[in-house]
Amino acid sequence: MRLGLLVLVSLLIAGCNEQSTPMVSDPVDTPKAETGLHGVWTTRGVDETFGEVDVEMMLEEDGGLSMVLVLSSGARRSFPGSWALEGDELVLSGAYFSPDGESRVRWQVKDGVLVLEDASGRQQEWQRKK
Repeated sequence: MRLGLLVLVSLLIAGCNEQSTPMVSDPVDTPKAETGLHGVWTTRGVDETFGEVDVEMMLEEDGGLSMVLVLSSGARRSFPGSWALEGDELVLSGAYFSPDGESRVRWQVKDGVLVLEDASGRQQEWQRKK
């Protein structure tokens, strides 16, 4: 099965050791466009099925999500989904996030880098695609 973002988070090198907190105090009341999250973010990881991959995560203002795995061969695998903010968590949903179909992570945009932190405290950095 394809790995979800949560598994990628746990396989990648941990980022900084600071506590990750959201950029907004009450994200439920804040339009997604104002959080700075929407756009295309990239990272690199290891997928159980495909090996080393570059990952593109497109967070659309309307809550749409596209996860694209770019394989070492140059092939691309795309997985649609959705995203939402619930409290201090970024909730990513879709077939990519197997086996549960969902991944919940704390988030922070710090110096233009999206830092995601899983429940065990492991962090992953995503760069905004230019």
